[in-house]
Amino acid sequence: MKIRHTLLVFLSLSLPATFAAGGEEETTAIKAGKILTISGDPIADGTILIQNGKITAVGADVEIPDGATVIDAGKSVVMPGLVDARAITAVRGDTNEQSDEMTPTFRISSALDPHSKTLKRMVQNGVTTVYVPPGGQNLICGLGAVIKPIGKTAREMVIKDDAALHIIMGSDSTRGNRIPWYNRPTDFYYRRPTTRMAVAWMLRKSFFDAQQYAKSHEQRNPEMDVLSAALKGDIPIRVTVRRAIDIRTAFRIADEYGLKLVVDECTEGYKVASLIAEKKAPVVLGPFYFYPGSYSQYSEGREVNWNNAGILVEAGVKVALASGAQPGAHDLLATATFAVRQGMPADHALRAITLTAAEILGVADQVGSLEEGKAANILILSGNPLIATSRIERVLLGGETVFPGG
Repeated sequence: MKIRHTLLVFLSLSLPATFAAGGEEETTAIKAGKILTISGDPIADGTILIQNGKITAVGADVEIPDGATVIDAGKSVVMPGLVDARAITAVRGDTNEQSDEMTPTFRISSALDPHSKTLKRMVQNGVTTVYVPPGGQNLICGLGAVIKPIGKTAREMVIKDDAALHIIMGSDSTRGNRIPWYNRPTDFYYRRPTTRMAVAWMLRKSFFDAQQYAKSHEQRNPEMDVLSAALKGDIPIRVTVRRAIDIRTAFRIADEYGLKLVVDECTEGYKVASLIAEKKAPVVLGPFYFYPGSYSQYSEGREVNWNNAGILVEAGVKVALASGAQPGAHDLLATATFAVRQGMPADHALRAITLTAAEILGVADQVGSLEEGKAANILILSGNPLIATSRIERVLLGGETVFPGG
């Protein structure tokens, strides 16, 4: 009996404090001078309650329960953690499968690097959700993933795997390829496509083959399974394209096969804004003001309009802003500030790096705004997020402080 009594005492002392206090979970409260929920009107002198990594209440009259941990942000501004709709790949090894120009089954999530310094810098700049694409050297590159920028393992980081099938049009997918004139190919560098016409033809052939495969009863083919899923709309299709002529070509192919596209980079989108709006295609703009950053961007991104984002928004296009076009561009707030300076409405600019980006990535039910039930990914700033002098004071991911000192 004495041993049993000792064991019961030990177990009671080992129970978490949250259960010892009547089964209540630990609560964190953030008080701030201004809360930008993004999905609704700003809240002055508001409070956010967090339990188990989720937001449980947001408002001006929220009562803070006894025993809650209080983060008093004073006059600071609180907003959702930033959502980067296309970031530079933070992976180990090559981001491309070099053996073929068509690699739809290549999954970038299998190569994620949890210790990437790029991800650490993004967290310091307020990013709490990231879309990581495969590399851009193939025509059909593979499958991207939506991740958290912090985790002990790659599996722990992934929010949504197979988030989009990536297609690269223009010169990126043709650069370095060559045709084996009069000789058999001796290595995989003898690859197609080598021209824009070949890019269009190979895309048409790939989706035509996928259509025929879906109708047949052939032995299962993993690559055709991915393309068939994209045809049916089960996997979003993201096309990296810069020139207006290539944007039109992408939509012609999409119309032929009933595809729904998300357009990446879209440097000359302002020239065909009405067409993009008509197709109801979301656009993810890289920080176009950094051009040229590569040979492809130099050759295809010369005709820049600094108000590209504003023109697209005015036409009715859903626009997200991203850092992914340039290796050194990680500051989404600077990207949004620049877009506003050139003509993009301020409310659209903030949505473009939070809720709109989350909608395009298919994770708006989890992140992108400060609403009950969503992840407590929160950014605390010293002032207006669209003013360059405002500082990031704290970043919370799942209710836990990850910057500073996380």
